[in-house]
Amino acid sequence: MIFVRSKRAAERTLASVTGFIEKTLKLKVNKEKSKACPIWWTSLLGFSYYLTQGQVKIRVDRKAVNRLKATVRRITSRTWGVSMAHRLDKLNRFSAGWVAYFGLADSPKVFDEIDMWTRRRLRQAQWRQWKTARNRATNLRNLGIEEKMLGSEGLGGTRHWRTSKIAPLELGLNSAYWEARGYRPFKGSWSRRRPA
Repeated sequence: MIFVRSKRAAERTLASVTGFIEKTLKLKVNKEKSKACPIWWTSLLGFSYYLTQGQVKIRVDRKAVNRLKATVRRITSRTWGVSMAHRLDKLNRFSAGWVAYFGLADSPKVFDEIDMWTRRRLRQAQWRQWKTARNRATNLRNLGIEEKMLGSEGLGGTRHWRTSKIAPLELGLNSAYWEARGYRPFKGSWSRRRPA
């Protein structure tokens, strides 16, 4: 990846570098994968790029986020009959490797979005594990949710993804709840890898 200021300069540089690689180094350049384009049109190894205040910055490519979500969906599937502790252990192992790879990205918003979405996936799985309306209400009471709030929400429904967004669950199964049970947020792990 070579960054220059104009399309004309990019095309000239691409031709020059291609000539050097093929004529001097005797290597073959894949013309289909080689191109001159604005940095925000391309990605490499899960990263994409953007320009801000005259500087090129790195972010996590949207395709990489989609692949992450596919993995998190499997780990947090409400039909996977494992304990929450086992589920969180699997999730933490995956997130540690993912953040280690993408830690150099300048994408705080992306890591925030991933954490919010992952916690909602976990709420959905926890809701399924609690099974009955009575058990759900008891657990939410134990988490400090007021009785009037419990009465205003349907706690016996089977639409788990929709229910994972209702106020009693968001308040009771908040970020502190999950971190107390061992969940390591993507954003927190990413922040610790940033230079001071």
